[in-house]
Amino acid sequence: MRKQFLATFLPVLVFVGCVFLEPEARMVPHAQKPTTVPKPFVQVTSVTVEPSAIHKTQSPNRATIIAQILLRGKAPSNAHAVVEVGTSSSEPPNNELRYHDPIRTVALQKGVTVVKFKAESTARTFAGKLNVAVTLGGATKGIKVKDSEPKDCMAEATILEP
Repeated sequence: MRKQFLATFLPVLVFVGCVFLEPEARMVPHAQKPTTVPKPFVQVTSVTVEPSAIHKTQSPNRATIIAQILLRGKAPSNAHAVVEVGTSSSEPPNNELRYHDPIRTVALQKGVTVVKFKAESTARTFAGKLNVAVTLGGATKGIKVKDSEPKDCMAEATILEP
């Protein structure tokens, strides 16, 4: 008898609760994370030297440094960044390359922007290795310059005799 009473009374109780409760009270709240738009940032994601080996005096004695600059997030229109190339370290010490237009302001596009620099050997270039680095010297207001991992912003160039 008790089961029969519950079986008939339970649907009535559910119906009455649904009809008389406010619609908001019937909703089960669930945790919802607020959606935040990530702030735009720019960083160097790749650097390569082509060809990776050049000669001190013979051809080829020039190389192209290719940098990939990543822009993420919603950036202001006409976004730009200052991109710089230089020698980070060398073996032997004081080994040099001459970089053409080593500091420049570059227009950024959403995603990856490719920047190419020319480099060539000089009278102060010796047989050995150089670590070429590309860095960001600043960006449009509202865009954060994010540090890059050393493996992403440097590449090695080999200098061969003669």
